[in-house]
Amino acid sequence: MYSLGGTESASGVFSTITFFFLISEWGADIEAEEWGDDSHRLVTTHTHTQKRLFCQGMRRCLFVRNAAAFYEFVDNNFLNNKRPPVPGGAWPLESLRVKSLSDLQQIWFLLLKERNMLHSTREQYLRHQEELGAMPAPSRLKMVQESMRNIKRVVKERDAEATAQATAIFQERLERGVYRFPPGPPPPPGAHDPTVVVKVILSRRVEADRLREIFGRYDVFEPHKGIVRVELKLPDEVLRKKEEAEQLWTQYVAEKSDVKEYHRWSASPSVYDYASVELAPGVFANDAVAEMSTRNAEDDDGNNSNNNSAVVGADIENDKTSAAGDGAIVAARLPVPASKQRPPPPKNPLERIKAERRSYLARTVIQLGYFPNITMQVPRYATVEEVPRPTHPDEIEGPWEAYITYDRRNGLEYAQSLGVTTIDGAEVIRIVEHKREPQPYAKVDPVFLEALRREKAREETLMKWPHVPEWKYEYSEYTRKHLAEIVRHNYSNVVDYVDREVLLTGRSVWECPIDIDYSCGGAKSVPPHAKKPLRYMDIKISDVGVTDI
Repeated sequence: MYSLGGTESASGVFSTITFFFLISEWGADIEAEEWGDDSHRLVTTHTHTQKRLFCQGMRRCLFVRNAAAFYEFVDNNFLNNKRPPVPGGAWPLESLRVKSLSDLQQIWFLLLKERNMLHSTREQYLRHQEELGAMPAPSRLKMVQESMRNIKRVVKERDAEATAQATAIFQERLERGVYRFPPGPPPPPGAHDPTVVVKVILSRRVEADRLREIFGRYDVFEPHKGIVRVELKLPDEVLRKKEEAEQLWTQYVAEKSDVKEYHRWSASPSVYDYASVELAPGVFANDAVAEMSTRNAEDDDGNNSNNNSAVVGADIENDKTSAAGDGAIVAARLPVPASKQRPPPPKNPLERIKAERRSYLARTVIQLGYFPNITMQVPRYATVEEVPRPTHPDEIEGPWEAYITYDRRNGLEYAQSLGVTTIDGAEVIRIVEHKREPQPYAKVDPVFLEALRREKAREETLMKWPHVPEWKYEYSEYTRKHLAEIVRHNYSNVVDYVDREVLLTGRSVWECPIDIDYSCGGAKSVPPHAKKPLRYMDIKISDVGVTDI
């Protein structure tokens, strides 16, 4: 059944080998020309002299004279008329990730040889399909292809990891100022930053304008008052307390609603409060009810109808109390039964699938015939006033932390010299200096930042639209300069020289002798394909307030 026809199947392979031997021995009308390297050759037609030279070269070629090299393209099981063993599967990613690069290369070459052999075998079976039938174990080709794809994926993962590590090392060197212009050791971290941050701890929130007004330097007559920025934030501990208070408040509101809804129907009167529970004809819930009903029947026989009118005019609460004292069961005072639980799913798989496929209404657990119909757990408190009230999250007012950045080193001494104890009812708890990590000079070096922007502009120029937007907010920051800076950048001795040349040559004085760069060199940080729109936002969306949108 599994006979492969080795004699017939091997004829094609051996005919190919014989064809190459005929080329080398008898010198057919072909010659091999180099095509990239010695292993690839192109066959063309040439003269008798060229045929003789070609035959000598073919005799010297070890690859053609070695017939065993062709067996790499032939399956041994195919030649021996045996069914090939089916492998367990392709190389998994977990096994390939732990291999070294040399092992991956060896596995790749083995898979490449296997793929060539399988392709040759499949081509042989397709040519002689009537004699040989179907190719045995065709899944081997898919397994080989999947293994090669997994090797490619592992190599790409390692390449991406190495690239990420190299980029991280490069960024770390950039921050340390290794690639610095002009060359030389960079200044120490923090030497370029003359600012100091003062942390003011307040009992509750105070507006930033009010803090700027109080802690601003009196010897500075500018609007900023010597303060770079003012930031207000809540400490992490206070934020955690607010989150816990919010959870407790949500539980408090839900419990109040549950208590109110649970006892709302109990407080209202019902006609069933005056009815005795009769389990069967003449059989009541307890003996007291039976005795009371017998005594009432005897009294009704001896008394006239005037007694009935007096009972009707009695008070409702007295009737409830008397009914309870007489042994009647008050419906409002009955304990609520426990909620009906969802039945466990059936153990039979078929029944469980049928139960899961039922409609939502069929799977809903509804408990009827009780008070209330769909029961719930009895609340812990009888009235809403008994539920303890937790602290509302808005009642936690602080403490707040205000970070005031001064443009001078003596900002802390100045803030402490003011002697501020309260601000609009908010107590100033403490005034200390906020220690920051020293910032490297590369973060603020204008030459370095300009070089980074120009490199980014070159990358965006290579990418072009639509991979990058046509305009960004940063472009306007690079190109929008003050008039004084434009004059300082463009006015130089060269301009004076050109002006004098214009006056001497008699050309038009009203024309600008040079092209003024209104961006002061910032246009080089903008890709050439970027086009400024007619109307656009000058600020980022993060700088826009919620009320401004």
